[in-house]
Amino acid sequence: MTPLDKIIASARKPITYFAAETNAVIKDLSCQEVTVCLGYPDLYEIGMSNLGIRILYGMLNSMEKVACERFFAPGPDVETALRNQGIPLFSLESHAPVHSFDLVGFSIASELNYTNLLNLLDLSKIPLYSRDRNQTDPLVLAGGYAAFQPEPLSAYIDLWVVGEGEEAFAEIIEVVRRLKGTGRNELLGTLATIPGVYIPSFYTPEKNGALRSSFSLPSVIKKRIVSNLESSFYPESWITPVAEIVHDRISLEIMRGCPQQCLFCQGGFCGKPVRTRSPEQIRTLARRTYASSGYEEMSLLSFSASDHPRIEEIVQGLTDDFQDEKVAFSFPSLRIDTFYFNLANRIAQIRKTGLTFAPETGRSLRPLIGKEIEDNKLLSLLSEARAAGWRQIKLYFILGLPSETSSTVEEIMDLVEAASAIISVKCSFTTFIPKPHTPFQWESFPSEEYIAGQRDRLFRRFHRNRFVKLSFHPYHMSKVEALLCRGGRELSPVIKEVWKAGATLENWNEHFLIQRWTDALETAGIHFSSALGKRSLDSVLPWDHISSGKSKEELAAIRDRFIAFSNMVK
Repeated sequence: MTPLDKIIASARKPITYFAAETNAVIKDLSCQEVTVCLGYPDLYEIGMSNLGIRILYGMLNSMEKVACERFFAPGPDVETALRNQGIPLFSLESHAPVHSFDLVGFSIASELNYTNLLNLLDLSKIPLYSRDRNQTDPLVLAGGYAAFQPEPLSAYIDLWVVGEGEEAFAEIIEVVRRLKGTGRNELLGTLATIPGVYIPSFYTPEKNGALRSSFSLPSVIKKRIVSNLESSFYPESWITPVAEIVHDRISLEIMRGCPQQCLFCQGGFCGKPVRTRSPEQIRTLARRTYASSGYEEMSLLSFSASDHPRIEEIVQGLTDDFQDEKVAFSFPSLRIDTFYFNLANRIAQIRKTGLTFAPETGRSLRPLIGKEIEDNKLLSLLSEARAAGWRQIKLYFILGLPSETSSTVEEIMDLVEAASAIISVKCSFTTFIPKPHTPFQWESFPSEEYIAGQRDRLFRRFHRNRFVKLSFHPYHMSKVEALLCRGGRELSPVIKEVWKAGATLENWNEHFLIQRWTDALETAGIHFSSALGKRSLDSVLPWDHISSGKSKEELAAIRDRFIAFSNMVK
């Protein structure tokens, strides 16, 4: 037994360090022209719930002479053992060192994964800084929603893929296949010509904060999109983990992009245009994925499944196909204004899962931010749900939205109380974050005093109501997310200092400490207040060189309309 085998055997969850799953792909790395190690900067249970990882893994392994393996953040026990024995982080499939691959790719969904990304590079014995890597080191790629505001991590990433990665990644593979063995700068220079690829080292900050491109590269990087979702790759050979994961089911992607325009939602603005799969294709993929995995639950994945123009046909077809197998179907989230209750009841004929709605805020502010949801309609649906045998719903809200007032929060509480008289309610509250590429990108992050005051009001109102359960995303975690999604390259050394102070797995409450960030910012001479305050419309933003599809002028016009309408309401 090798030292690595002994470490894995003694791990708290040893099965998460093997590619022991059904449909995992294991190729002989020595026989491949390009090797890729695809990672997610969090634990296996989180990373394997990410559809993007599954799509790229399946797509890359379907290519001739290309092998893709996976890696995730090890638990604290395995990390300690690896460091003590000087063993580099390894892939699941072949247990090869991550640093031995040609390409190392990260999918980044949360700013709180940034310190863990550095931790994984260090564990892999890959130089942290892009500038310190040489010909023997892999190229480090990153994608996901973090790519729409990449600057805080710019010092550590060789190249970003902005937008959807399937087609861009295939083009990257072909360039690496053709130029493998040439100089690192020559390779990066060719990769920089691929649409949607952003290489930070080729862009220099100017005095006003704007970035100037080198080598006649485009000044603005336009996002990549997959134009035809119907024919795009979907992982029909669904990897079925032996260990339990967070979303332990098939994620059946039925639509990309959102037809709505909620002003706070980065996904809605960055994910357009809307593209759909046909009911026929969805049923085919569902049957094949079910046959390959045996899962008994499928989630109809999109921003809001009920916005699919043929959702009733999809649900009817799936329930017909899987009636005998007793497969459960669920909607991750539903817009009340487009949701037909009979859809849920048709699904519930097989097996009830959960109903989740996102009113976001009080009734008077809702239409101004793009949420055309009426309290009366929601309450009517809840009465139908109760009569049909549903016993609980989840409601999602945001505190601190622009133009929110005390009356707005009162409206939220009135809705929750009315709902709890009908059915048990789980309410989840997050703090508003002014995300890049939205009309609210210039707004300020709410103060701790304000959010604490609203949280106290909610607790006082419902602490005796046994039909209401409240949960709040920790304020300081949201504060750091806001810092990292609004800052620029000046935050790169801050992230490193926080990591050096012991920060890893910060998406988990027990591993997050705000003091690390406060100390690192103080050392760097950066203040939270300046980073999170309101910004003028003519200010240079750290993400101005990334195009999500809407110009700053278009976003500003939408914001101005919101302000005008909210003033009229007041």
